[in-house]
Amino acid sequence: GNTPISVNGQPEYGLWNKPEVVKRENYNDQDLISVTIDQTNAGRPDVIAQNEYGTPLLEWVVVMFNRPLNTVGWPRAGAVITIPSNGALRRFL
Repeated sequence: GNTPISVNGQPEYGLWNKPEVVKRENYNDQDLISVTIDQTNAGRPDVIAQNEYGTPLLEWVVVMFNRPLNTVGWPRAGAVITIPSNGALRRFL
C-alpha cells in the first residue's frame, strides 16, 4: 500500500505537487538569471546556491528548476543553466 505523508498534521496520499517556487511559469524573463558552469561549480548545485542565494541549502531550487534527467555530476562544465534571481526567489520563501 501507499505510505501517507503528514501535511499540517493530516495524512495525505497521492501525487507529489511541484512547489510554486520552482514553477517556471511563476517567473517572467526579468526574474531569471543565467549561470555559466565552470570547473568551480560543475557538479555542485550547492556551490551555485551558495553563490547566488547565500546558502547551500537552496541547492534543491537549482536542481528542481532545471529538471535534469540525471543529477549525477550535474551540471557539467560549459553548460549554462537558468535559475530564479535571488530577489524573485525570495517572493516565495
